[in-house]
Amino acid sequence: MNKALISFFTLAILFVLSCDKVEYPNVGTVIVNESCDTVFSFSAATSNVRNVLVEDFTGHLCGNCPEAAYELEQLHGVYGDTLILLSIHPNTSFNEVQTGTGKYETDWRIEEAEQIFNEFYMPSSLPRLMINREESTPPFYFFNSNQLSTEVPSRMGQLADFAIKCSGNMLADRTICAKVEVEVLNTVSSTYNVVNCLVEDSIVDYQTVYPGQHPDYTGASDDTYSNYVHRHVLRDIFGHYGAVEGGAPLSGSIWGDPIVGSTNAGDIKQFVISSTPIPAEWDENHMYILSYVFDNATKEILQVIETKIGS
Repeated sequence: MNKALISFFTLAILFVLSCDKVEYPNVGTVIVNESCDTVFSFSAATSNVRNVLVEDFTGHLCGNCPEAAYELEQLHGVYGDTLILLSIHPNTSFNEVQTGTGKYETDWRIEEAEQIFNEFYMPSSLPRLMINREESTPPFYFFNSNQLSTEVPSRMGQLADFAIKCSGNMLADRTICAKVEVEVLNTVSSTYNVVNCLVEDSIVDYQTVYPGQHPDYTGASDDTYSNYVHRHVLRDIFGHYGAVEGGAPLSGSIWGDPIVGSTNAGDIKQFVISSTPIPAEWDENHMYILSYVFDNATKEILQVIETKIGS
């Protein structure tokens, strides 16, 4: 899917720009749907808690992957919205499409998932997990599922340098619009980007589950479950530039938009984003925008939130 994105860093710039196209170096033309609301009305940040993002690299043919998903859901039950989860389906044998079989016919793979998978040195065996994109053993970023119970709690409750606010809605043609505001809480000196992902939750479809890997799925003779609930699935990333997804070379943007200008305490940066119309089979009642800020020098994610579309 082609996406487009425009960034406004102050309300003054927002109103000065009368055209809906802006040229950024090396990324081509950036367009926002002209029907998207561009009036910001966010209140000041009230929390300085740093949320934690766990990216779960998974596959519908990976029988061990549901164990990691289950452990993550248990942790989410403890930490609530301060723990954000994202399921990523890279182009490995665990995500092959079995066309004509009546099962495993959904293609979960997207171009950006493959780019992330390759960028962070993920091994082909799944599941693998990243926690705030921190290096586990340099230069590797991945953790195993048996590390979740200690690695996730150890990162909870830290103070944040950024706060993120977002509101999103869907237009009649199924275009997704959103306004995203990043507030700098403490003066920082690196360079930073903000990334916005489109996520769909609670998708019922086929999944291989090996015995003992998930207490909600037991008893299937061939470990194949048609009613598995896929959670927090990465569907897209806003800010996709260039050719149609799936083309060669890869052309999607996994790095989002730069936070331009000063990053002093109290600075506020504003972004308006939109997508092309989402497919009819995506359930808008379970769509979210996942937004995060990361440090360009280390790739570490410094703040993350998830916003339900329509809120």
